[in-house]
Amino acid sequence: MNQIFSMPVRFDSQNDVEDDGDDRHESFLNSVLRDNYSHDAQMSHIQIEAVSAAIRSRGPKCNMLVFGLGNDSPLWANLNHDGYTLFFENAPQWIAKVKSQHPELNVEHMNYSTTVAESMNNPAALVRSAELPDSVKARRWDVILVDGPMGYLPNLPGRALPLVWTALVAENATHVFVDDYERHLEQSYADFLFAGRAKNRSVVLPRPATPKLNASNMLWLFGVSDSLIKS
Repeated sequence: MNQIFSMPVRFDSQNDVEDDGDDRHESFLNSVLRDNYSHDAQMSHIQIEAVSAAIRSRGPKCNMLVFGLGNDSPLWANLNHDGYTLFFENAPQWIAKVKSQHPELNVEHMNYSTTVAESMNNPAALVRSAELPDSVKARRWDVILVDGPMGYLPNLPGRALPLVWTALVAENATHVFVDDYERHLEQSYADFLFAGRAKNRSVVLPRPATPKLNASNMLWLFGVSDSLIKS
């Protein structure tokens, strides 16, 4: 197990343990990571730590929207046990497989009308014509993770629509994560749609190459709580 998972976890940039209540908070975070982390998750430990931090920073009752159903989905749902987590997935057979193992997950099937090639040929038209699904506009989202659908080939759906939808509903306080940010579509759309944040409220989190996976990056666009802006 990586050392990061055997250490007490603090997400508030402080080194001091202040009281017993804080210890219990750390124990919850570490226990969820230990019980739900999968070695098949296609994220680095740093990326998982960052998403976990964002979820807990918006709890309790965090609203989390995830594009893509993966081996990390049970982790997000359990970290957000006191909130609401919705997963969008376009592959029915994959939904059935994951739901057979984790029936508690809240998953909605989503058909995408675009391809990577089409999205890159005329991005302006896609942005103008994008219509928000009812489930996306039904809530105020605290954390949005764009990790699907697949987009590594020109004929695959790609993530242009999820990125446009995210830009339409994300508020100033919403934490936004864009996985596979090293790819042309993800980077082009994210940089355009979130230009205001990208300059001073973002960081790129790496996933080093492994024997099974190529190296990749995740963009984290920080949300800033309303109370901080008003103070």
